[in-house]
Amino acid sequence: MADSQTPSLSIDLKEAYDIINQSNLVIFKWTLSEDIPTDFVSDSISIFGYEPVDFYTGELKDYWEFVYPEDRERVKAELNHARVHGKSNYRNQYRVICKNGEIRWVEEWVLHERSKDGKLIHEKGIVRDITESVIVSEKLKESESRYKELFENASALIFTFEASGIITSYNHFFADLLSLPYNRKGLIIEDYLSKDTKNILNGKSFYDYCMAQIEARIEVQFVDDEGREIYVELNNRIIFHQGKMGELQSVGNDVSDKKLAEARIRYLTEHDTLTGLNNRLYFDEKLIELEKNDQKNVGIIMGDVNGLKMVNDAFGHKTGDLMLVAIAQILKEIFTSPTDTISRLSGDEFAIITHERNIPFMIDQIQLACQKLTQFPFVVDISLGYSIRKKVAQSLDSVFREADHLMYRNKLRRSKRIKLGMIDALKTQLEVKSIETARHSQRMGKIAQIFGSYIELNDAVLEELLLAVSVHDIGMVSVDKRIIEKKGNLSTAEYKEVMKHSEIGYHLLIATPSLAGVGEDVLSHHENFDGSGYPQGLKAQEIPFVSRIIAIIDAYETLTGTKSYRQAISSDAALEELLRYKGTKYDPQILDEFVACIKNSF
Repeated sequence: MADSQTPSLSIDLKEAYDIINQSNLVIFKWTLSEDIPTDFVSDSISIFGYEPVDFYTGELKDYWEFVYPEDRERVKAELNHARVHGKSNYRNQYRVICKNGEIRWVEEWVLHERSKDGKLIHEKGIVRDITESVIVSEKLKESESRYKELFENASALIFTFEASGIITSYNHFFADLLSLPYNRKGLIIEDYLSKDTKNILNGKSFYDYCMAQIEARIEVQFVDDEGREIYVELNNRIIFHQGKMGELQSVGNDVSDKKLAEARIRYLTEHDTLTGLNNRLYFDEKLIELEKNDQKNVGIIMGDVNGLKMVNDAFGHKTGDLMLVAIAQILKEIFTSPTDTISRLSGDEFAIITHERNIPFMIDQIQLACQKLTQFPFVVDISLGYSIRKKVAQSLDSVFREADHLMYRNKLRRSKRIKLGMIDALKTQLEVKSIETARHSQRMGKIAQIFGSYIELNDAVLEELLLAVSVHDIGMVSVDKRIIEKKGNLSTAEYKEVMKHSEIGYHLLIATPSLAGVGEDVLSHHENFDGSGYPQGLKAQEIPFVSRIIAIIDAYETLTGTKSYRQAISSDAALEELLRYKGTKYDPQILDEFVACIKNSF
């Protein structure tokens, strides 16, 4: 059909026709019948594997057989719509079936020739193979869809913004991080920057700040809609539009936990965890800093808490810690200047760096505030000393050593008095905890006075005996009141707790030089003559002489005095009980003398 018509075409048209036959364009002219037989098709139909005759008389004389079945109804509907509405041309895309069964995409451009009255005369057009571009488009759509999914659901925050600061897109991570609804329009990035970050910008826009650091990782502090501060590390890249710089894309991670951990480590490095004051490391670094700055009139105050070990031994470390916290609070309330540095240097030692001139007055304030602490069953006291750097030539280390020396000199004057006062406080505390225990010691004291005179102890030994008896149970202050007052037998665990009292009493007493001598007596007053006692298992003459006396007096008074857990027995019965353990629990010679004394004195 094509061969019979081409000779009638002009040379120009023939050349154009030859060009078309060499391309992926196919020219069609259709009839207007329902099955749309083809009036003309160019030889280039061969790109789909057919010849023009296939459309004239062959299997495709019904053009719709060329169209892929799933697209036929849609294409028919669009064609009818164009006919009915008088369109002169329209474009369409659909799939066709090749001779070899392959399915390919085509784009159809149809022209409608109409008479003057608008009646359709001819339909003709060009069909172009667009399979490759459709494949590319589908891959692009798939790629875009995949990118969008990655963008929206990435486990990192991603957002883009313009030079104006307007956020043009952001993902779910960003929305969740800043407590924002997804896809809110018109957000300005500067509205979500913290005050500290804005100070770092120093008047620059966030866009310019990021542009200046494209190759660097930057740290930014955001503030969400609820006022929560969030630390983020960002990497930025430029997005180009048609070769020109457009938006910036920021990709980052929430590093708030990391920052908190770093801050915590830094805090622990520089602070004492118990009191919250600065520690020794920070104090030393502060001295170095002040030394470099050549600052004069720097004052250093040194303080040492009196009796901390006694408090820990008697009342436990928890009470000792509470005392240190109370002293630290006093120091913080008195030294309030931003230039003051308060540090806890060690267990019981504090130091203050200050520019305050009236340091003696402030030391008096510290002592007065300590005396007003009423939550402890003893007087809280701290020895203090200070020194001031009057010349830049004087090293701060020498100022520190002078303040430390004066503090220790002051401590020597105060410590003995404070510790004796604490022993009295502990005896009072024991009396409050158990009146029975206090009365037991008082009755023992009377018996000790009589027995000491009876065996003609010299004044020094008698004084040691009476003092040891008065404090022999001082360690009981650390034993639970429920155990002390328990009726009936103690459990193994409870008995072990009570057994600790001699060691605790020893540690309390040796902390005071004037009482250190009786510390050994108190430690050993539960040792047995045959070595079966506690806490060291001493025997015979290894046990201090005074301790051997106390053991007998203690047992006799316990048997003859009324206790919460049993009735008292007679003096004779008590002595008979003691004699049963002669040479095992008790020194036989001292026991014989004690029995004789009691029988002759009462």
